[in-house]
Amino acid sequence: MKLTKRLFAALAASVALFALAGCGTTSSSNSTSTPKDYTQIIHNARPDEENESMLILSTDGKGGFTATDGYSADMTAEDCKSQADNFILPMLGLAEGDYESFAASVSLMNVRSYAVAIVKPAAGKTDAVKQALEDYVTGQQMSMQNYLADQYEIAKAAKVTTVPSGEVVLVCCENSDAVLSAIEDALAA
Repeated sequence: MKLTKRLFAALAASVALFALAGCGTTSSSNSTSTPKDYTQIIHNARPDEENESMLILSTDGKGGFTATDGYSADMTAEDCKSQADNFILPMLGLAEGDYESFAASVSLMNVRSYAVAIVKPAAGKTDAVKQALEDYVTGQQMSMQNYLADQYEIAKAAKVTTVPSGEVVLVCCENSDAVLSAIEDALAA
């Protein structure tokens, strides 16, 4: 009888230990769902010359914006906010409330078809974000069609896609297939 009780106690302890181990595995897998660094993903996906010349603007996780690459060393927090509110977000057709976070690099010059963006849409806004980015591409195509043939080709090859992790990605640049592939791989990692 004592042996049965001890065996039962050992079995119960083993079950409890495996249950705790299972909980540990679950919580560690949740830690892999930490937010991705969209800025770094864009930086890594594009050539050094674009990183040197093209600013990446992103949300800072505190309700503001931050900038890297390009001319960002000269920018204040107020400059970043102005850049987001007056140029990049309107150009991409995004409004506050459409996104949880984003990073974007967009040419502000009307002689270049260039935009690379990763947007994590707010709840229920995926279709609206995707449509806004598709509208941006259509606008670039229309602007460049009879203006700059090489930039029109870039705009025609632009891609807007929603990746399995839920982000909407815009790639409108030279070598768009390679840039998109690099971004998709980084978001899937």
